[in-house]
Amino acid sequence: EIYKELLSQGLGIDVIQDAFNQTTTKEEKEDTQRRVIRIIVTIGVILIGVGIFSFIAANWQEMTKPIKISIIVITMLASYTGGWLLREKWHYEKTGEALLLLGSIIYGAGIFLVAQMFHIRGNWPDGFILWMIGAIAMAFATESFPLFYLAILVGAVPIVGHPFGI
Repeated sequence: EIYKELLSQGLGIDVIQDAFNQTTTKEEKEDTQRRVIRIIVTIGVILIGVGIFSFIAANWQEMTKPIKISIIVITMLASYTGGWLLREKWHYEKTGEALLLLGSIIYGAGIFLVAQMFHIRGNWPDGFILWMIGAIAMAFATESFPLFYLAILVGAVPIVGHPFGI
């Protein structure tokens, strides 16, 4: 129908085909741009997470236990809340997903930092398993695929790193 309409307007088949090809190319470019944005945002989240860990590690001896726990809990809750608001209320899907991912990374780091702070004895794979369970729970609650992917990666660490100690 579209071809017939365009042909009746006097356009040639080559011109019509070029227009359709340009449309497909624009869609491919937009798809590529979306992937690049998602990759950049994910890398940014990882770098922010590393920055938070570095800040805590650099000032570890000077901070009291309540301050350490407060920083972990507040940053985790702020990240989860900000991610949910951005994604659900303001429709910034990629940024919201990134903040949810950051919250889950902070959650995992919090597990290890609290265990170290209070000298909790246990096998190191247990922390990764707890992190995986928390990431899966949050992924189901928010329906976030990046959190599912994080849970898979975190769950693979103890299986690959220490298969018989679990």
